[in-house]
Amino acid sequence: MYDKARIPNIEVQTKSASSDLNATVYTDTQQQITVNVHQACAIKHEDIAKLLSKNDVMDEMARKMGYALGRAVDVNLASLAQNYSQTVGTYGVETTLDNLLRCVQYVEDAGYDMHSDMTWFISPAVSSGLGKIDAFTNALYIGEAAAVSAHRDATIGKFKGATMVVSNLLRSPASGQHDSFLLHRETAALIMAQESKTTTERIALALADVLVKDQIYGYSEVDRYSEPPGNITATDEGAVLIKSV
Repeated sequence: MYDKARIPNIEVQTKSASSDLNATVYTDTQQQITVNVHQACAIKHEDIAKLLSKNDVMDEMARKMGYALGRAVDVNLASLAQNYSQTVGTYGVETTLDNLLRCVQYVEDAGYDMHSDMTWFISPAVSSGLGKIDAFTNALYIGEAAAVSAHRDATIGKFKGATMVVSNLLRSPASGQHDSFLLHRETAALIMAQESKTTTERIALALADVLVKDQIYGYSEVDRYSEPPGNITATDEGAVLIKSV
């Protein structure tokens, strides 16, 4: 179990002559992140397969296992979005410019700066949908070079100062539905208690080698105290779920 301290903004007082200030006492809380995810990949490679194979299968499979474990971490982190309290859009319906602008309003109302550590994570379907919106493709909005790139390379780039990342690893509640989202980096936490570790074993009776890779970690949505001084209500105001195609 790991604890992340929450520190509120401190209230400002007006000092009157001949009177003492009132010392503020905050009952602080902590965000708890539990390390309870243990994932592994394992393969067994018999000697006869090694002999007949033209490639170093064990080496190739080791790389594939590393990718699979890293992918599993990303999928779990993306799954956090389903619990965000701030949401826009409708599942199965293309994301609109109004949806994205509402996301920006949510986080700016909470005191976040869209140009500082904010990122959009969108599904390939949302990326395709945004290609139909002038604000992402028209040179009048994004400049000639960005417009050429949008049409030629299908790049989205940034919106309102935050980079847009297209990922096929976002949660899909049902066919034709995805959880895209906007978040500040402080709203998600990953504790890698053990990076991917490799274990090998020779099984004589099977005339085979066994290769195992495993990792141990914990992850969590992270709430913070709201921006107004003295507020000690923890919220996830730095993230917005976009229900989309």
